[in-house]
Amino acid sequence: MVRGRGLGARAAAAAVALSAASLLGPRAARAQDGDEPRRRDVGVTMLGNGLVDVGFVALAAGALLGGTYVIRPNLGDRAPLDGLGRREHVPHLDRAGDFSVGIGLGTGAALAFLTELGDGQRGWGLARGPIVVAEGALAASAFTQLLKNVFGVCRPRDWEPKARHCGVSGEGVDKSERERVDEAHRSFPSGHNAPLAGVAGASMGLYLLPSGRRPEYLPVALTATGFALTTVVLREQAGAHSWVDTGAAFISGGAAGFVTALLHVETSKRAPEGEASGAPPPPAAPAMVTFGGAF
Repeated sequence: MVRGRGLGARAAAAAVALSAASLLGPRAARAQDGDEPRRRDVGVTMLGNGLVDVGFVALAAGALLGGTYVIRPNLGDRAPLDGLGRREHVPHLDRAGDFSVGIGLGTGAALAFLTELGDGQRGWGLARGPIVVAEGALAASAFTQLLKNVFGVCRPRDWEPKARHCGVSGEGVDKSERERVDEAHRSFPSGHNAPLAGVAGASMGLYLLPSGRRPEYLPVALTATGFALTTVVLREQAGAHSWVDTGAAFISGGAAGFVTALLHVETSKRAPEGEASGAPPPPAAPAMVTFGGAF
C-alpha cells in the first residue's frame, strides 16, 4: 500500500506538471524567442489615422497654392541649366504637355482603383490606391513649386542670350506683367512632370513596400512612368524647360511619391494559416497520460 501510494503521488505530480507544461509551453516559447512573424502592408490612411491624411493634404495644398500665388521666385538672371540657351516657344507642344499631365493623372488614379477592385477590395479598401497616388502627386507638386521659387531659373523660351537676361517673351500674354515675370523664372524643376513622377513613385511604393510585394501595381507604375517621360520630351521641345529641369522633377517627384506611400505602411501580426484562410483550426488532440506499476 505504501508503495502504491508513492507511485500514485508521483503519477499525480507528473500529470500536474504535464498539464502546466501544455498550458505554459507555447507562451514561454514565444516569450523566449520574441519573433512573432509580422505582416507589412500599405493602408488606406497615413500612420493608421485619417486625420494625418487631412493634415498632409492641407499642408501640401497650402504649399502649392502659396508657392504659386503668394511667394515670388528669385528674380535673378539665371540661364537654363543645360547650357543650350534659348529655345523658341512651340505652343502646340505646350498644349500637348498639358493634356499629357491631365490624362496621365486620371489614368493613374483609374488604374489604381481597378487594381484594388481586381484584388478583391471592397468599401474603403477600394480607395487605398487612388488616395496614395493622389497624395503622392500632390506632395510632388508642392515640393517642386517651392523649389522653383528658391532657384529662380529662367525658362529657355524666355532667355535672351545676348543680353543674358530673363525676359517675358514666352506664353502668358493674357496674364499680368507680374505673373509673366514670375512664370519666366520658374523653370527648375518642371512643374508639369512632377505630379506624374509622384504617381509613378507612389505606385512603386504600393508594389514594393507590402510583405511579399504586390506585383499588380507594377503596370500602374510603368504606365505613370511612361506618361512622365512623354511629358519630359514635350516640355523640353516646347521651350518650357531644359533637360535638367525635367530630369530633376522626375527624380524629386518620384521620391516624394514613394515617401508618401511609405507613410501609409502599417504592420500587423501575421495570422496563422488556419486564420488566414478563414478555416477553423484543427482540434487539438487530447492529452493521454498512462501509468504503469504494481498496486
